[in-house]
Amino acid sequence: MRIAEKLYQQMVQQGLNQQKLAKLSGVSDSEVSRILRGDPQKGPFPGLENAFRLSKALGVSLDYLADDALDADPTRPAPTPSAEEQEVAELVEELGHRQVRRILDAARFLGPEVALRRLFGAEMKPIIEVGEAPRRADSA
Repeated sequence: MRIAEKLYQQMVQQGLNQQKLAKLSGVSDSEVSRILRGDPQKGPFPGLENAFRLSKALGVSLDYLADDALDADPTRPAPTPSAEEQEVAELVEELGHRQVRRILDAARFLGPEVALRRLFGAEMKPIIEVGEAPRRADSA
């Protein structure tokens, strides 16, 4: 991921706009704009001092900003999954990736409610819309 993408991502996560980042970091607004645009004449990279100021203002490591190969800041711990995310991951392991893929494909055709019920093993019940009388098989 490039530095402009990383800066933008961090700005969104922290609720900052370009002017707020400039003020917080002490880097000029025009320099922040140039970095975010990736100005081809001056290059997409800020000087070392500005890169350091930006990384400090955003609370990320300078390595993270400077290294295009890093998609996550190595100094920050990985986020722990929520209980719901852990439950879904366990279900995926239990069912197997192929079965989950089938369920997700079915969700595109049947709708997400049906797919979720199948994923969590809930019984399927027919849905009768209000105003419709149920039909009997022998009345046809």
